[in-house]
Amino acid sequence: MHWIARQHFNRISTLLQMWGAVLLLGACALWARLAFLLVDGDASCSGETQYCDLIDNLPEQLTLLAASYPLSVLGTALLVAGAVRRQASGHALAVIELRASEDRAQQKSR
Repeated sequence: MHWIARQHFNRISTLLQMWGAVLLLGACALWARLAFLLVDGDASCSGETQYCDLIDNLPEQLTLLAASYPLSVLGTALLVAGAVRRQASGHALAVIELRASEDRAQQKSR
């Protein structure tokens, strides 16, 4: 019975970790696009307005930054939650096995 419950628990943990990794990859893609927009500049500006291409792309850059933040936070939370959940499952199974072995030892001594 414990084995089936642990398999189900581990499957859910793996799904949490997978979704966390997918969200973090999505956030990385947004960060890469943001870096491309920051580095790829037009040299068409001159004089005092040499940063005009950065100002023109500012709404898109801020949108990418704002969209990547929740993806990063949620992805990290899911990845950590899945890992902690798996560790807790292993610990709970070890405690159950330890209690069972103590019960068997007590029954033998009687």
